[in-house]
Amino acid sequence: MEKENLLKGVNLIVGLIVILLSILVIIFSSAALLSIIILLSIALLFAGIGRLYSAFADEKLNKIAKGLKIIVGILEIIISLTVIIITIIEPTISILLLINLFGLIFIVIGASGIAIGLLVEKFTKQYRFLLILIGIISFVFAFIVLFYPTFGYFVLVILLSLSLLFNGFARVLYALFEK
Repeated sequence: MEKENLLKGVNLIVGLIVILLSILVIIFSSAALLSIIILLSIALLFAGIGRLYSAFADEKLNKIAKGLKIIVGILEIIISLTVIIITIIEPTISILLLINLFGLIFIVIGASGIAIGLLVEKFTKQYRFLLILIGIISFVFAFIVLFYPTFGYFVLVILLSLSLLFNGFARVLYALFEK
C-alpha cells in the first residue's frame, strides 16, 4: 500500500511539473525559441524520469509495458539531455533539427501510450482509453511537427507543448483515480 501511495505521489508530482512547464511554454511562446526548447527539454526530462520510476514501481504493469516504459523513459532522458546540451553549447545549430528530435520522441511516446493502453488489462477501461487517446494525439502532433515544418517554429513548439500537457494530465489522472 505504501509503495502504491509513493507511486501515485510521484506520478502526481511529475504530472504537475510537466503540466506547469508545458503551460509556461504555451504562455510565453513569443519568448526566444531557444528558451522554449530548454523548457520543453526539462519537461521531457521529468517525463522520462517519471516513466522510468513508474516502470520499476508500478506492479500493475506486465513485462511488455515495463519494457516499453523503460525504453521510452531512457529515450526521453537521452534526447532531452542531448537537446539541452546542444542548445547551450552550440545554439546556432538549426532549431529545426532540435524540433525534429522532439517530434521523433513523441512518435515513440504516442506509440508507447497506445501499446500500454491496449496491452495492460489491469488498468481501468477508462484509463486505458485515455492512454490510447493521448497516444494518438501525441502521435498526430509529432507527425504534424515532422511533416509540416512550414507552419513555423512557434506552432511546432505549441503542438509539442500540448502533447506534453496531455501526457502530464494523464499522469495526474492516473495518480488521482487509478485503484
